[in-house]
Amino acid sequence: MKFVLTKEYRYPWPVKIHRPDPVNPGKWQIQSYTHEFVGIGEDDAKALEKEIEDLKTPEERRAREHDLLIKASRGWRDVVDEGKNPIEYSEELLRQALQDTWYRVGLYNAYVGSLASPEARKGN
Repeated sequence: MKFVLTKEYRYPWPVKIHRPDPVNPGKWQIQSYTHEFVGIGEDDAKALEKEIEDLKTPEERRAREHDLLIKASRGWRDVVDEGKNPIEYSEELLRQALQDTWYRVGLYNAYVGSLASPEARKGN
């Protein structure tokens, strides 16, 4: 397959959230969904990093700690509420979900995993 240079490269990626099972002590349950990411250019990533570094207080920096992940996010599929009703993606809901430790770990693992193929991680 030939390389296709695009202005914005969007791609779906599976996310697995490992949470303690609420019924079985000491066991884990895995919940999954598909997240839609977009490639972030190096210049954009560095500019955002610099913008956050230049903030005056630790509180301001902490409030922006997930901005790169949010900038790389475009949507999700198979996310439902407690009544099993589909939840439409929004940045506000993503920020809210990132407050959940297990969700945050799962999403970051998925994003990092999407950035380099297993072959690339092995090296030459």
